[in-house]
Amino acid sequence: MAEIRIRTLLGSDLNAIVSIWNQALHRDPINEGRFLSNVSADPDYWPGEDSGFFVAVKDDQPVGFLRAIIRRWPNDRVGLEPEDGWLPVMAVAPEYQRAGIGTALLHAAMDYFKRHGRKRVWVCGNTGSAPGYTFPGVDKDAYPGALALLQKAGFVIDHQPVAMSREVMDFDVAGFEKKAWETGAEVEVSTLGPERVQDFFAFMAEAFPGDWNIAARLKVKAGRLGEILIASLDGKIVGYCQWEGEHFGPFGVAEAARNKRVGAKLFTEAVKRIRQADGRSVWFNWADEDAARFYQRFGLGVTRRFAILRKDL
Repeated sequence: MAEIRIRTLLGSDLNAIVSIWNQALHRDPINEGRFLSNVSADPDYWPGEDSGFFVAVKDDQPVGFLRAIIRRWPNDRVGLEPEDGWLPVMAVAPEYQRAGIGTALLHAAMDYFKRHGRKRVWVCGNTGSAPGYTFPGVDKDAYPGALALLQKAGFVIDHQPVAMSREVMDFDVAGFEKKAWETGAEVEVSTLGPERVQDFFAFMAEAFPGDWNIAARLKVKAGRLGEILIASLDGKIVGYCQWEGEHFGPFGVAEAARNKRVGAKLFTEAVKRIRQADGRSVWFNWADEDAARFYQRFGLGVTRRFAILRKDL
């Protein structure tokens, strides 16, 4: 290990980092444009010695990397979350794995978090709080070595979300609609209109503080209100969902309205519109345990299994 040096990211590392990413994270390929968008343009990334992006170098060539995040930009309605840190991604070139490089990168990250007064570190985050999000956690089937490395370093599994999908060409819209509307006939489901945007943001701030607010604002900012559905009860918004192409989510229902099949109404209507736009499937990367049971009722199956880990400092 004497020949391995840990330093922060340089602009000249870009090609090598993308190459390592694609070799080591084979189920999650990336290109330079996505890397620049996800990392360099991220408000939580500050270039320089305090960036939190660590690169393992041998003979002046990158052989591994890790991104450690502290919030520089407030999470909507939650703030800077000063007790938490996040590890959204790490990778070591396959030919250098099992040589202590991952451990050295983790040590650099833990020192960084302690320097900034963090009390907990997450891999990769939680619903509503996942800065630098690329995937929910460690894919247990694709990257068992990374999971073992993190557990050896003192991380424990906090929960285990899944990715899910199904084809929708044979989605029984009429059947699912009938079941969804067996109760809760007083609920209204509609496209978000300009006159309800203010009410929508107020609902989001109260019911789902955190990253989902940011995703909703970006959708509205892009002028894509047609990809947001809201559910209203007595004129008050109690649920919503959004999508892009065949990718579904985020999606949430206020706790007080969860006995009126609001979620079923929203999901069925969203899938109907995805099909009408020539979508052939519906998918998402992240469903916690309760949500997974909900989606299974609509025929979605698990495509990936993740472990979200936590370490208390």
